[in-house]
Amino acid sequence: MLFDNLTTDAWVIILLLGLMFVVAAYVMVNKAIMIGRADRDNRVFLSQFRAAKHDLLTLQGEYQHSSLCRLYKAGVRELDKRNVGGEKQQAPLSGASLDAVKAAIDADLVRESHHLNAKMVLLTIAISGGPFIGLLGTVLGVMITFAAIAAAGDVNVNAIAPGIAAALLATVAGLGVAIPALFGYNYLASRIKNISADMQIFVDEFVTRVAETYSAR
Repeated sequence: MLFDNLTTDAWVIILLLGLMFVVAAYVMVNKAIMIGRADRDNRVFLSQFRAAKHDLLTLQGEYQHSSLCRLYKAGVRELDKRNVGGEKQQAPLSGASLDAVKAAIDADLVRESHHLNAKMVLLTIAISGGPFIGLLGTVLGVMITFAAIAAAGDVNVNAIAPGIAAALLATVAGLGVAIPALFGYNYLASRIKNISADMQIFVDEFVTRVAETYSAR
């Protein structure tokens, strides 16, 4: 019955909110899968890294989803440019070279953070925009309902109630978009924050171990 009393503008608002919900749900599911895989591969790679001794720069294994492994490879790539750890290494790694290596890894860390946070803005749009779009639909629906009643000259409550209830459906739809997006955003943001902290710790740990092993005493 409520849907039968929806005006055209209310249908447009609800369809827009439905599209926002689909996008937000897609982002939440996709991000949850990506973060879960990254967290799992990070733990496995980190255990291998911490167990490594003389083979610090030659770790093997496929960690497709591990952000720590990508940072590790970025550091190894920079060290290879300076022949660190290879047979052609002529001199211990200098402090300036070590700083340059860390700067390169930090640059990759920023890129990894951007990748983790990609599309999260769509959830913030759903959280902040959904209720306002729903409220807009409700206000327009109420205005149209009262305008129709004024034109007809009928003040019967039974004639007003269905239109008002249908108009309020837009607000309910807006909240239906915003509330799941809010919970999903907070959950994903906390997971991303933990992975970002792990990456920062790993960079410091990697650089420290390289300095201990290959820098000048």
